[in-house]
Amino acid sequence: MKHHFETLGLQEGDSQQAIQEAYDRLSRELNPSKNDNQEFFIEEYEKVQEAYKALNQSSILKNSDSSGSSLSSKKLEDSSSSSKNAGSFTVTISPEKIEELKNKAHENEDKSYEKPSMFRNPFSFDGRIRRMEYGLSFIIFYFSLTFSSLLADSSPLFFLILCVPIYWFLWAQGSKRCHDRNHSGWYQVIPFYGFWLLFADGYIGSNEYGSNPKGIHKVN
Repeated sequence: MKHHFETLGLQEGDSQQAIQEAYDRLSRELNPSKNDNQEFFIEEYEKVQEAYKALNQSSILKNSDSSGSSLSSKKLEDSSSSSKNAGSFTVTISPEKIEELKNKAHENEDKSYEKPSMFRNPFSFDGRIRRMEYGLSFIIFYFSLTFSSLLADSSPLFFLILCVPIYWFLWAQGSKRCHDRNHSGWYQVIPFYGFWLLFADGYIGSNEYGSNPKGIHKVN
């Protein structure tokens, strides 16, 4: 029974009111729908549900409650159901608990995520890419442009033909980098915005253009 109290961040023997408050806080903070349905938060959320149910059904909990009141099984089910949709709650969790959850999430990051390979679809305008791939694209662009100018030195028309796929490549990669910033690819027409993309951080989490290019959640 002690581990159920620890799951809720409490000490054994705490009152029912303390248990209810801790349960409300953790249900709000660990709600999978507010954490991109990551496997870690799903597991932690289920642990909180299990601990809360066990403590409410325990006779020890009933004796420790100063008012002597207890929740019925029906109320427990209703409370569990409503807490899953607790989007309207405005509850805070202790900084210590948040730090603990972040550390656990980082420990499990390598198990839950894998980095996608770069340049999978270099001529496509769909999806997102991270800064490193965009920076390499810039280097490839300038080397290709220089090589094409040397190759077609005596034929301007041939040089223009070679420029089509080269510029297409850079524009496609730039669009996907804009998508990583949660912006349209047309943002590239803004002066010097292409250079800003070399340093700007990407949008954390998924957006309308796709998943975070720094990690794709594995689906077993």
